[in-house]
Amino acid sequence: MTKLEFIELNHELLESMGSYCLRSKKNSKGYRQKNKWLQNRFDEGLKYVQIFKNNKQVGFIEYTAAEYSSRVVFANGYLVIHCLWVSEMG
Repeated sequence: MTKLEFIELNHELLESMGSYCLRSKKNSKGYRQKNKWLQNRFDEGLKYVQIFKNNKQVGFIEYTAAEYSSRVVFANGYLVIHCLWVSEMG
């Protein structure tokens, strides 16, 4: 039986689990900067949800209210997806 889990990261979980992308290199300067940026954005309402299938990460989504987006978007009242990654189809 397939077990799916959706884990929303917060300050504490980011420290223990880290952010993840196919190209993540945990000791790189960019990875550390991304985690610091995420920590600062959580208080603004940014959501970072990791998706696990049978205890293996298979994706994540990072999104926030348009008013707090790091993208140049004029869409008050809407959500903006910053990043979406999925490793499996189906």
